[in-house]
Amino acid sequence: MSNTSDVTLSWFRKGVEAALLAPTAVNQQKFSFEYAGMKNSCHLVHAKKGFSIIGYTQMNLDIAKYHFEIGAGKENFDWV
Repeated sequence: MSNTSDVTLSWFRKGVEAALLAPTAVNQQKFSFEYAGMKNSCHLVHAKKGFSIIGYTQMNLDIAKYHFEIGAGKENFDWV
Protein backbone atom coordinates (compact mmCIF):
# COMPACT_ATOMS: atom_id res chain seq x y z
CA MET A 1 0.00 0.00 0.00
CA SER A 2 2.78 2.47 0.88
CA ASN A 3 6.36 2.89 1.99
CA THR A 4 5.47 4.06 5.49
CA SER A 5 7.53 3.33 8.59
CA ASP A 6 7.84 4.53 12.18
CA VAL A 7 9.54 7.73 10.96
CA THR A 8 7.00 8.54 8.24
CA LEU A 9 5.61 12.06 8.24
CA SER A 10 2.27 12.12 10.06
CA TRP A 11 0.41 13.81 7.20
CA PHE A 12 1.54 11.02 4.82
CA ARG A 13 0.41 8.30 7.23
CA LYS A 14 -2.97 10.06 7.65
CA GLY A 15 -3.31 10.24 3.87
CA VAL A 16 -2.69 6.51 3.49
CA GLU A 17 -5.17 5.75 6.26
CA ALA A 18 -7.82 7.88 4.53
CA ALA A 19 -7.15 6.17 1.19
CA LEU A 20 -7.63 2.77 2.82
CA LEU A 21 -11.12 3.89 3.87
CA ALA A 22 -12.02 5.01 0.34
CA PRO A 23 -14.76 3.07 -1.46
CA THR A 24 -13.51 1.01 -4.40
CA ALA A 25 -15.11 -0.95 -7.20
CA VAL A 26 -15.54 -4.64 -6.34
CA ASN A 27 -13.70 -4.08 -3.03
CA GLN A 28 -10.24 -4.09 -4.59
CA GLN A 29 -7.54 -1.76 -3.34
CA LYS A 30 -5.20 -2.06 -6.29
CA PHE A 31 -3.19 1.11 -5.66
CA SER A 32 -0.16 2.28 -3.72
CA PHE A 33 1.36 5.52 -2.48
CA GLU A 34 5.04 6.31 -2.19
CA TYR A 35 6.69 9.22 -0.44
CA ALA A 36 9.10 10.39 -3.14
CA GLY A 37 11.18 12.89 -1.15
CA MET A 38 11.41 16.63 -1.60
CA LYS A 39 12.08 18.96 -4.49
CA ASN A 40 12.25 22.75 -4.19
CA SER A 41 11.09 22.58 -0.55
CA CYS A 42 7.99 20.61 -1.51
CA HIS A 43 7.15 17.05 -0.44
CA LEU A 44 6.37 14.71 -3.34
CA VAL A 45 4.00 11.74 -3.42
CA HIS A 46 3.68 9.18 -6.20
CA ALA A 47 0.41 7.26 -6.62
CA LYS A 48 0.41 4.08 -8.66
CA LYS A 49 -2.45 1.92 -9.84
CA GLY A 50 -2.16 -1.84 -9.68
CA PHE A 51 -3.34 -4.48 -12.13
CA SER A 52 -6.76 -6.06 -12.11
CA ILE A 53 -8.42 -8.34 -14.64
CA ILE A 54 -11.79 -6.88 -13.63
CA GLY A 55 -10.69 -3.32 -14.37
CA TYR A 56 -11.65 -0.09 -12.62
CA THR A 57 -8.05 0.49 -11.45
CA GLN A 58 -7.79 4.07 -12.75
CA MET A 59 -11.15 5.02 -11.25
CA ASN A 60 -10.16 3.41 -7.92
CA LEU A 61 -6.82 5.24 -7.98
CA ASP A 62 -8.53 8.58 -8.57
CA ILE A 63 -10.93 7.95 -5.67
CA ALA A 64 -8.04 6.88 -3.42
CA LYS A 65 -5.99 9.96 -4.40
CA TYR A 66 -8.91 12.20 -3.49
CA HIS A 67 -9.21 10.54 -0.08
CA PHE A 68 -5.43 10.73 0.37
CA GLU A 69 -5.63 14.49 -0.23
CA ILE A 70 -8.38 14.85 2.37
CA GLY A 71 -6.41 12.89 4.98
CA ALA A 72 -2.98 14.34 4.23
CA GLY A 73 -3.95 17.90 3.49
CA LYS A 74 -3.34 18.95 -0.12
CA GLU A 75 -1.20 21.87 1.06
CA ASN A 76 1.43 19.42 2.39
CA PHE A 77 2.54 17.81 -0.89
CA ASP A 78 2.45 17.67 -4.70
CA TRP A 79 1.75 14.64 -6.88
CA VAL A 80 4.49 13.32 -9.15
